Amino acid sequence: MLKHLSIRHIILIESAEIQFEPGLNVLSGETGSGKSAIMDALSLILGTRADTSLIRKGAEKASVEAIFDIDHLPALSHLLEEAGIEHEKDDNLIIRREISQQGKSRAFINHQAVQQSLLKKVGEHLIDMIGQHATHGLFSTETHRSLLDLFGKLEPALANFRENWQKENSLRQKIDQLIASEANRIREIEICLHELEELQAANLKSGEDETLFAEYTLLANSEERLAKSQAVYTGLCAKRDALLPQLNQYVLLLEGLAKIDPQLEEIHQTCHHARIELQEVAYTLQGYLNKIDASPERLQQINERLTLINRLKRKYGSSIDEIHQYAVESKKKLHDLENISETIQDLQDALVKISAKNSQLCLELTQQRKEAANALTKAMQKELRSLNMPKVEFSIKITKQPRNASGDDHIEFFLCPNIGEKEIAIRECASGGELSRLMLAFQTLLAGCDKIPTLVFDEIDANIGGETAAIIGEKLKGIGQKHQVLCITHFPQVAQHALVHWQISKEEKKGRTYTVIERLDAKGRDEELARMAGKTYGKAYATV
Repeated sequence: MLKHLSIRHIILIESAEIQFEPGLNVLSGETGSGKSAIMDALSLILGTRADTSLIRKGAEKASVEAIFDIDHLPALSHLLEEAGIEHEKDDNLIIRREISQQGKSRAFINHQAVQQSLLKKVGEHLIDMIGQHATHGLFSTETHRSLLDLFGKLEPALANFRENWQKENSLRQKIDQLIASEANRIREIEICLHELEELQAANLKSGEDETLFAEYTLLANSEERLAKSQAVYTGLCAKRDALLPQLNQYVLLLEGLAKIDPQLEEIHQTCHHARIELQEVAYTLQGYLNKIDASPERLQQINERLTLINRLKRKYGSSIDEIHQYAVESKKKLHDLENISETIQDLQDALVKISAKNSQLCLELTQQRKEAANALTKAMQKELRSLNMPKVEFSIKITKQPRNASGDDHIEFFLCPNIGEKEIAIRECASGGELSRLMLAFQTLLAGCDKIPTLVFDEIDANIGGETAAIIGEKLKGIGQKHQVLCITHFPQVAQHALVHWQISKEEKKGRTYTVIERLDAKGRDEELARMAGKTYGKAYATV
């Protein structure tokens, strides 16, 4: 529900604060007083395109802020959550729109900047604006279908069918793609076979590249390893002044000294152990020298193998394990490609089943629509006759059409306003007054079915007479029991039913024109009703 509307610098409105209430809220005033500015402000809140022509002359920018109670709109709360808009339960929803003279428009929901597209989606949950041009929607047979489904509470059945209809179309597309891609399938089979043959021939083993690289490093440095190892071995024991023979002499000398002076025993033992360690080094180096292989043939083999592995890594994965995984996936892909006929047959079997199910769902939907059409026809005739169309005949025709997302039914509304005349499709014959009454009749019958909390009627009573206006006022009051209703009207017969009455007027100060929006008390309301009726105060309509 719209609780509060704040408007700054929109056309003739310099500043206005409007506190709306549940039920029927009426706005009235002379032509040109600024009622359209309020509609423009509401349109901005609902995400319509911003136009700098709306900005009041002399102002840098215009702004509109609306406060809504959305406690009973779980779908909207879910939409806000998905969009990342912070909103606590039981808190008001605040929407703000700004337009600058430079043409820039900004939108905010709960003080968070949002795109205009999100504002439109949010607005669809909040307000339905029904103006003189809204009746043009009755020219669309898709609107007729929507109204019938809404009246018959058929949305769950339609949603169930649409879900299955989407699955059926998806299956059809998949089958068509598989059949149409035969040449591509053969080409992919050849590619898979070639790749698997290449990988099988390579016979890669996990960790093989690391082992080979280590061996390659040793072979590539064989000469250096041999020269340096030989130099150390020769220095230890294979030349005239080798270290080990000299160290043996030093050990014997220290052994003799230790016998003379026991304090040198520790040094003797240290030298003795050093000799043993160096002897072990010499022994190990001798074995190492015997094992050094400088085979260029082996080096070439390893180089070729590593080159192959690196080439396969560039094609199939950054490691041998990833290459193995690629091979597994390629085998599965090859199996699927080679068994595509079975896949197509399985999909076709599934298509037959879901198509039969959808035919049954459409049959049930058609039957439900026929039952709803009978009820809606009777209800509409009653409503239209109560709206001063005593001889009207309203009918609904349901005919077969090629199946689409709405089912098998083409639904169209017909009207015969006068006895003895031929019924004609609404889209071809209805006058402005008839369309207004049709729209109001639908709104009366569907009150409460639609989840949108606020309905805005912008001169819906245009093109009708005073007697009918009184009936429309009663209808709007009835709709106001299930929705918040905002109504702009020139008819006192409508305005007298309002719970809250706002007067829109304009005044001139210092060479400028200003729109004034005033909530009327009992006396002010009587005066306004008298003005609307063209009477002087004291002879006004009695308020309800």
